[in-house]
Amino acid sequence: MASVHADEPGPLAEVGRLMRMSAEAPLGEVTVTQRLLAMAPARGDHHALVGGPADPPCGYADLAATVCAAAAGLARRGLQPRDAIGVYVPDAACYALAAHAIRAAGGVPTPVGRRLTVTEIAGQLTDCGARMLLTAPPLAAAALAAADRSWVRQVISFGEAAGTIQFCTLLGSGTLRPAAGPAHGPALLPYARLPDGTLGPVPLDISGVLRRLETEAGLCERDVVLAAPPAGDGRSYTTLLDHALLCGATVVAVRAEELAAAAELHHGTALIAEDDAAAGAPGRLRVFTVAS
Repeated sequence: MASVHADEPGPLAEVGRLMRMSAEAPLGEVTVTQRLLAMAPARGDHHALVGGPADPPCGYADLAATVCAAAAGLARRGLQPRDAIGVYVPDAACYALAAHAIRAAGGVPTPVGRRLTVTEIAGQLTDCGARMLLTAPPLAAAALAAADRSWVRQVISFGEAAGTIQFCTLLGSGTLRPAAGPAHGPALLPYARLPDGTLGPVPLDISGVLRRLETEAGLCERDVVLAAPPAGDGRSYTTLLDHALLCGATVVAVRAEELAAAAELHHGTALIAEDDAAAGAPGRLRVFTVAS
């Protein structure tokens, strides 16, 4: 991941100023991303994301700087408040960076399921009016094919992929104060399979789910949360990732077949994964399952 490093005092000082301003916003207008980024600078180099584009590990201060810089880049490319932006990525680190950069710029991430066909992806993007799509290899080819069948005009990729705009080019044009909005406003636009077999938008009270997780999940900054690739319609996956980061935990992006090795290597304490992947997880992990 291209990021702003802690030895660059100018950008981090500006991010810190913006985070302090966000923390002082009226409670009813603080978004999930504002909460995360307001907490991030104080956590400094404590690892936020490991794996995926965040290699070497990305600390919380770098996460805040990267998200604010990427948000400015998205705004420069035309993202407007309340715009729906597709997120079709293969790992948790890409997902967290994409979702929070979109939110920080005032947009609404719409997660795209990895098991959808190109036609279904195009249909979802068209239905929500998305003009941008964030992706990464090895999903970039399908992303471009779906973009050609929808209103999407800009496909942005974590990693090199022909025909896409590199995520790193979003950085370097300054930072953007994270957009405010009502706490009950849309922080996510998930699409689920409806009874008739079609895809349609489904409501999500993300603030309510996060409040419940705060009392029930038991995560803290000492936890190392292994996160399998994005799964399902994004509702539970997104809220679990958000909760882990809000708690100050370290999120490690892993492939399903790597769970046992990753748990040993990173001293994992918890897991976010689909039922079938979670079934083979080491017994010491607290498991948070995500519907397929």
